[in-house]
Amino acid sequence: MHRNPRHTYPPVFTVDAAGGFSYHNQATGTEPPLVPCWTLPPARSRTRRGFGGMGSAGCLLIMVLLTVFAALGLGAYQIMKLQTELLSLKTEIHPQTDSSTPQRLVGQSQENKSKTLKWESRHGRAFTNGVLYLNGGLQVNESGLYFVYSHVVFLSKGCKLRDSLDHTVYMKRGERLINLMNNHREGFCQAGSKEIWTDGSNLGAMHQLKQYDWVFVNVSEPTRLASDYHSNYFGLFKLP
Repeated sequence: MHRNPRHTYPPVFTVDAAGGFSYHNQATGTEPPLVPCWTLPPARSRTRRGFGGMGSAGCLLIMVLLTVFAALGLGAYQIMKLQTELLSLKTEIHPQTDSSTPQRLVGQSQENKSKTLKWESRHGRAFTNGVLYLNGGLQVNESGLYFVYSHVVFLSKGCKLRDSLDHTVYMKRGERLINLMNNHREGFCQAGSKEIWTDGSNLGAMHQLKQYDWVFVNVSEPTRLASDYHSNYFGLFKLP
């Protein structure tokens, strides 16, 4: 059987059990064709995220704590600053000379039977900053809303059934007398009793006063007022 030189057959390669090419292919001196092969991509090294994750969380926690401590420190600094400013402000403020401060007059012994009470304005616990006191009255130096107050204590031995006590605060505006507050008391003691009895009256309210108004206190029985120096008082102060 003759071969046609024009038609050549591709050589046949076989692989033996040892994984090599057969003797036939080696004898012919032909190179084996390239066998396509595919390689897997290189394996990526996996990093342990345990310690790395804990590190990030720790940094975040530290940042939060630092922020909280900074806020607390700033708040403490602001409080100390305010306290310092308040202290310096108190030391710089001089006593006020207007009638916004309470004016308090402590009662004194009534030597006559005048129903308008006279007051001690200089000694003891009495003070009249910015307000003129004259003949038992306080003169308002600025128009506005004022709180006017008065307290008296009656003390005596024996009484009658028809006895009564009146405690009045009134205002003098020009030639007019205006009643601001009044307290009328009856039945404060038992008739015929020789025991010492005592009764008190307290008045206080807000009133719209004008500049140069005069405020006085009147009682119906000045001779029955308690002699205690601090039992009877009278005053006013301007509301903001």
